[in-house]
Formats: sequence, structure tokens, C-alpha cells
Amino acid sequence: MATPRAAWGIEIGAFAVKAIRLERNGDEVVVSDFAVIPHKKVLTTPDMDQEEMVRLGLGQFISQKKLEGEHLVMSVPGHSAFARFAKLPPVEPKKVPDIVKFEAVQQIPFPIEEVEWDYQTFTSDDTPEIEVGIFAITRERVQQRLMLYSDVGLSPESMTLSPVAVFNALTYDMGNPKGPVVFIDIGTQATDVIVLEQGRCWIRTFPLGGTHFTEAIASAFKLSYSKAEKLKLEASDSKYAKQIMQAMRPVFSDLLQDLQRSIGYYQSLHRDSQLNHMIGIGSTFKIPGLRKFLSQQLMTDADQKFEIVRLDEYKKIAVTGREAASFAENAVNMATAYGLALQGVGLAPINANLVPVKTLRDSMWHAKTKWFAAAAAIVILGAGMTFYRPVTERGSLEASTPVAVNQVSAQANGMKQKLDELKQKSDIGAAATNMLSLLDYRTVWPHLLNDSAHALASTKPQPELLGDNPALILGVDPKERRLVQLNALTGEYQPGAATVTGRKIVMQMNVELSHDDPVGFLTDHVAKWLRDHAEPTGPRANVPYKIIASSIRVDGQQLETVTVAEGGGETAVATPTGPQNPAAGTPGRPNQPPRTGGNQGRGRGGGVDASGAGGGGMRTPAGPTQAAPGGGLGEGGRGSAGGGTNNPGTVAPITGQPPKPRPPVSLPGVGSEPGGKETDLEALAPVPTKPRLYQPGATIYRVPITFEVELLDPNAKPAAVANTQADATGTTAQGAAS
Repeated sequence: MATPRAAWGIEIGAFAVKAIRLERNGDEVVVSDFAVIPHKKVLTTPDMDQEEMVRLGLGQFISQKKLEGEHLVMSVPGHSAFARFAKLPPVEPKKVPDIVKFEAVQQIPFPIEEVEWDYQTFTSDDTPEIEVGIFAITRERVQQRLMLYSDVGLSPESMTLSPVAVFNALTYDMGNPKGPVVFIDIGTQATDVIVLEQGRCWIRTFPLGGTHFTEAIASAFKLSYSKAEKLKLEASDSKYAKQIMQAMRPVFSDLLQDLQRSIGYYQSLHRDSQLNHMIGIGSTFKIPGLRKFLSQQLMTDADQKFEIVRLDEYKKIAVTGREAASFAENAVNMATAYGLALQGVGLAPINANLVPVKTLRDSMWHAKTKWFAAAAAIVILGAGMTFYRPVTERGSLEASTPVAVNQVSAQANGMKQKLDELKQKSDIGAAATNMLSLLDYRTVWPHLLNDSAHALASTKPQPELLGDNPALILGVDPKERRLVQLNALTGEYQPGAATVTGRKIVMQMNVELSHDDPVGFLTDHVAKWLRDHAEPTGPRANVPYKIIASSIRVDGQQLETVTVAEGGGETAVATPTGPQNPAAGTPGRPNQPPRTGGNQGRGRGGGVDASGAGGGGMRTPAGPTQAAPGGGLGEGGRGSAGGGTNNPGTVAPITGQPPKPRPPVSLPGVGSEPGGKETDLEALAPVPTKPRLYQPGATIYRVPITFEVELLDPNAKPAAVANTQADATGTTAQGAAS
């Protein structure tokens, strides 16, 4: 399809509908029209119908601008979707799509058939490696947006992420900057961090934006949300400017912390990058003192301060005449619409499109309906002339003898039913073979326990977390704790046919951790270990199964968040129903974990009981279990490392309260009475209160990890050279890792 000469880029922000129409002339564009339609209230205002407010804004926009026949490109916020970046090995171009799809399955925290996704590759002359950016959104969310646009008569040809549009706009507008540049787009609900370096893109989104500043003002001054928003916009001219800034200072600190974490993570991936130049966009950057605060506090790896400027004008587009002042006033908020329009006219470096293919096809056919109607009329006329004579002569033909179709069909159905009955009878032998063959896999479950322990131990927890000193444990920031605890391990056996092929065990590990990026951390360590050890080779040559790499999944959609209260108990449990983004829970691998890090006061200790044998369906004992190396301080006593049994004792409840007193029991020979007496065990042998290992406000995350293993034919597998030595290695691996 030919690239249109003109296109509208439309962003539906929380504050206003912003749109730019660009017309292309070669490699240059001009602004032929633009619009900024503020909502009557900010979309983040509590108890407001956001969809209705969006319809009103779009309706006003459509009434002002003629959009019939125009090419439309629209955006979705970064916190409603997710972006992932990975490096691919040097391969032939024709193999790139297959490798990218495999990577997408690993990176996207939802079944691939439940999302709309696209990708963009980035190459560099100084390295043969290919970097790929994967952009995705759940089909439920994209259909919700398309239905909302359809209500007002809009049907966009393209849809992409807001941070991708910002990257497209500023890459085109700045040309080729000498060094890397960081763009900070502080929106109403979230902040996008976009890095441009040698034509490559990197994006991270975290859920902190202008609404958090408004809420801080509302809380400090006891105002309604609307009045607090107005006070924030007038802060520079208010006589209470000092008090307003003081109320927003905690949010300033949170913003600084998230920016520092994002930049640090990027530099850990790109060691040679020197980030020191930052451009801020978005209305929030107009808050007085924000840019100065970030310039003074934000530091690079080389302990250099960032040079931070605010985007107030563009180099390659401008508006002249009486609308020039209005465009200049809103320039800081128009970058997303600018990038969307560039994608529409074919000048965007990233052309990711999240509109479903079926929707695009239906739109294309609808546009050509009038041409098809004319062609159909001609065909019908010609067909009528062709078949006119046969129709008129039909009456002269003699009726043919009817065929007994119903009789033949009934016979076929009867034969099919007999065939199905024979198949069911023949399957009895296959079922018996399946049951008998389970005896050949007595070692499967111990190996599964061992592999699960090694996978969780791959996170390499800090040594302080594996000791029995609560003070040292408290000294490790819960957000940075690398310990992953195993709560439950289950396996469901799925029989195959009479042969070994197809027999599987579906495994699920229910784990908990306090790392501030739970899904990403588990994907980068536990899931990676399982993928790297999928085949039974080397020290694992005696393992009677192979791990199916494509089945490994960290289920971010089922992530649960638990916050520790002042008294040590749980104050909230949240089970997300939508995508988690890195900061809002990435749409992930969640795009980002919730900002409140921390862990929950569960003890560590208690190894996994690996003494059991048999197939799937076995579950580890309920309660806290540790698959990481070492033992450690547990709720119910000290646990053995790597396959020992748990010593439950009297386990303190998860709330951190003292254990319930045990009832008095009769102990023969104790006391003055011949038959013994009722003795209070709590008085005789009191159980100490569980030590507090997490501060109030700490947060832990509970995440299921699933994978499948395919059983191997024991007769075809070569005998292990040293089973005893391999088992001993598996038993002591955890202690060595610590």
C-alpha cells in the first residue's frame, strides 16, 4: 500500500486530546493543521467516567477538523502496553522473524495468542549483533480502545506506543546527535524514559507522573483533586509557592529514585555508554524547580551531573501566523502527536503497528466497497446473459432419479461409530502400558526437585540472607534481595500413547520474593536456568527427561502483592487482572514492578524434601520452603540445604505474631501425682517469637512459574556413568553456590 502524503497523529492524553497533521514533501514535512482540546476534567480525577470524557473530547475534535478520508495514527500510553529489548545473534535476515517470535514468547508475560505485538530491529556498523525491540499490548485493551474510537467514527490505520512516537519525533527532529540522549516524558499517570543512541531505542516506563504531584498537594492542603490540580498549575505565581514545593518534595525524591534506577539499568546493559544529556517533555516539566532539582541530584556512573533542558520548540517543524503562539505554548506536549504523524507519512524510524491485522483488512475492504459494487454489477449482468437460455430450457429436461443420499449418510455414520468403539477398546492396552511404565521413572521426582532447587539458587542470594542473624538480614534492602523462596512445587502427569513419545509432566513452582522487578528477575535467572539446562547433558546426563524450553513461563498475570503492616501482618493482597508494567505491574514480564519494594516477613530455611519418589502430582509440604542454597533462619527451625526434610515445630503465623499456645498435655511421671498431671508445654518449653526480618511497609511478590518436561525412553538413554556422584553433586550444589 502506498505511503500517504499527509497524516494525522492523535494522542489522547489524560489532560487533553493533542493532534498534528503533517504533509510530506520528499524527506521534509510541514504542519498543515493542529489541535489541542483540553478535557473538562483531568482523566485521573477520582470517580469520573474516563471513557465518556474521552468521547466528548474526540467529538469536539471531530467537529472542528475534517477527518473523512484522512490517514490516522493514534497512540496507547506506555503504561498500558509494554516494550522489551534483546540482542540477537548474527543470523541470515530470513531467519530473524522466527528468532524474534521465539524471543517474544519468552519476553511477553501473556500467551502470545492473547496479545497484539510487533517488532523493530536495530543494527550498527560497529557490531554484527542485531538488537530488537518488541512492542505488545493485550488484545482486550486494544479492542477496548478501537471500540471507543469507533463510537465517534474513527478508525486508525496505525496504533503504537506513546514512548515509541516520542522516539520517532525527536530522532527525526534532532537528526543524528553525537552522543546518547535521554528523553524524559513525564505524563499525567506515568513517566517514560527513552534513550536514543546510534539510532537504537531503549524504553522503560514507571508509574509516577503529574497526578502524584497533585495528590501530594491535595493531601497536604486538604483540597479536592480539582482544586489541587489548579494550585499545581499556578504554583509559580502563587504566594504559597514555598508550601506547595514542600508538599511535592517527597514525589520529587521518588521521581529521582526511579530515574536513577532506570538510567543505571541501561548503563549496566551498555557499559560503554556515557549518559549525561537529558531532554524533558510533558506538562509536569513546567513545575517550577523540578528541572533544577533533577540537575543537581541526578548523577551518572562517572559521578557527573546531567545536563537537563526542557523541550520548548522543534527544529524541523513550526507554525507561522496567528496560530504560532498557541503551537509554541503547547510544543512541550506535542512530541507524541508529532511522532505519530511522522509514522503516518513514512518518515518514522520505528513503524510498529498494534492494530489487529483483521481490523486493517476489514478497513481496507470497506474503503473499496464502492469499486467492488460497480464490478459486481457488471459481473451479474454478464452472468445473467450467459445463463438466460439454460434457465428457459430447464423445464424441458426430464427429472433425474433422486440419489439415496440420506441412506448412504446413515451407513457412513454407523461405520464411524463402530470404528470409534474399536479405537476405545484398543486404547486399554495403551493405558495399561502407561501405568506399568511409571515404574521406569522412579527417579523423576527427585530430579525435578533438584532442578527446581538449582533454578531458584541461580539467583545467587546475598550471604547475609542465608545466615541466622536477623540484624544482617534486615541490613539488606528488600528491593535488592536476590532470595527466591519456594512455597509449593506441583507436577501433573500427562500420559501419551503406548510409546514414550508425548509423555509429559506439567510443573508449577509457586515462589515468593521481594526484588523490585519480580517478573523480570525471575525471567532473567530462574527461567534462564531452566532454558539453559533444558537438555540432559553434562553433569545432568542421567536426568530422565528434558525440559521443554518453549513451555517455560513466569506468569506475571497471576502475580500477587502482599504488604507487611506495622504489626507484621498482611495489610493488602492484590492480584492483577491486567498486564503488569515495570512500574505499574509490565503489562510482563510486567513492564515494571510496583514502586513499593520490600519483602514479607517469612522466614527462610527448611529445604525441599527430596526423599519421595514417583511421578507427577506430588506436592511439597505446605509452608515456607527454601530452594536457595544454605539453610537459614526459618519459621519452624533450621532447614537442611538441598533436599533435607522440614522441621515444622510450632510455626509462627505469617502475620509475625507470637505462636498460639499449645494445649496442656498429660506427661506420665511428671509432677507429684502417680498418673502424671496436665502440663503446659509453653511454660515447660516455650517457643520463641519469630524474629522480624522485614520492616513495616515492605512488600513481597508471589508468582507462579510453570514449565513442562518430556519423559525420555529409559531404554534408549545411555546408562549414567556415576549416578551416585551426580546425586551427591545435586545435593551439595546449593551449599557450594552460597
